[in-house]
Order: sequence, then structure tokens, then C-alpha cells
Amino acid sequence: MNADWKATFTATFGAPASAVSARIWTEVYGDEYPAELDTYSFVTRTDLHRIAEEARLEPGRRLADLGCGRGGPGLWVAARTYATLTGIDIAETALASARRRAEALPLSDVEATDFRVGTFADTGLDDASSEAVMSVDALLFAPDKALACAEFARILVPGGRLVVTTWDFDGQPQNRPPQVADHRPLLESAGFDVLSYEETPDWRARQQRTMELSLERVEDLAAESGEDPSRLRASLEQALRNQDLMTRRVLMVASRR
Repeated sequence: MNADWKATFTATFGAPASAVSARIWTEVYGDEYPAELDTYSFVTRTDLHRIAEEARLEPGRRLADLGCGRGGPGLWVAARTYATLTGIDIAETALASARRRAEALPLSDVEATDFRVGTFADTGLDDASSEAVMSVDALLFAPDKALACAEFARILVPGGRLVVTTWDFDGQPQNRPPQVADHRPLLESAGFDVLSYEETPDWRARQQRTMELSLERVEDLAAESGEDPSRLRASLEQALRNQDLMTRRVLMVASRR
């Protein structure tokens, strides 16, 4: 089954952020969960600080956030590096939320922002238009990881930095795009030097606990979203099975040659 991810994420981000999920994430991640950012991912405060550090951005330089969702992580990094930010996502509903979030920030927090529709394979950005590119837990949904890596390289200046969190897989998860066992060969073929490829500490236990609590509270989640509880339960159970095929969650840092 090939999911229509644009339709899926358009619907997901068109609904209010889940208060039930936020409570679950807080229970599992504690102070590491950046609740104020509406992240819709497993990103932590430690991840965000690392992304901002590894981007190596001078004030006013250009940062692209691919698969930006509601924009929280990209805006957080841009505010701390004084960068200009372009967020790319397939869902206009996500971008609308990101624009509202950016407008609510103090003017001094982010130099300038732009949020536009695009994909990992076709961002719509110009060649060498960014000094840094980030992506948080979204590359999983790129249909062609090699094309995504080529696009990362195309939009980065020589020497520009790429910082991505994603997962390696041992096998193909159900109802997901094709996955890879190791992203490093794809990055190297696309013209990157891989500087760091680090497994996230405790990622599996945290993700599994998040899914288990979601299943325990499926009735609350369904009531909140209006979904059928049995369908939501089946979806969560499948997501839990798919996690068994993940070999590691990585934070990877690379430099464009």
C-alpha cells in the first residue's frame, strides 16, 4: 500500500496539535521534550542545541529546514543562530501554522522567514542558496533517499553544513516509502563528507514507551481527533511493529564538498 503522504500530512497539520500526545511525550521525555514547539517528532532539546551548533551559521546566513512541519524546530535554530530561514513542507496546512508561529515571534528573534511547498526531491530553492540545511525526523518519508541527498547538495553552498535526524532500517516497514540501512553512502555519492553519524541515546526505549502509552490512551486520542478508535489502534500497532525494523536513530552531520 502506497500512502498519499501529502494528503495524510495536510489532514494531520490541519487539525489542532494533540494535547493528549503532548502529555504522553512529556511523560516519556520529561524536560527534554520541547512542548512549546509543536514538533510532531521525536526531537529533543539536546538534538536542537546540537543542530544549532553543527549548522555553523554566521548571523544573517541562510538556513533551509526540509520537512519543516509546523516550523518550531527550524525557527528555534534560526533564532539562536540569527539566520534567515526557509521552511519546506508538502503540507500547506503545516506551512500556515509555521507562518503564524513566525509572526508571533519578536521581530528580533529571526532575521527573516519564508515557508513554501516543496519536497525532498524538489524543494524549489535555487542552487547554492543555503549555508546550512536541517531536517528533523522527516527524511523517513522521502520516497527516494538518493534524490533527497542530491537535493541537499544542490541547494547548499560548497562547505555548507547538513544536519539531519532520521532512522536506519533493517527491512522495509509496512506502508512507508523505501528505507535504507545506512545513509552515509548516499551522502558521499551526492558530494558530502560525512563528519558525524551518531546514534541517539535511549531512542528505542523512548519511542517504544511513547507508542505503548499512545495505545493505552487510544480512546482519548480518538475522542480528541474524531478518528475511529479501532482504526487508530491498528495504525499505532503497525507503527510499533515498524519500529522493530529500525536499527538506529541517527543525528548525521555532513559538509558539502
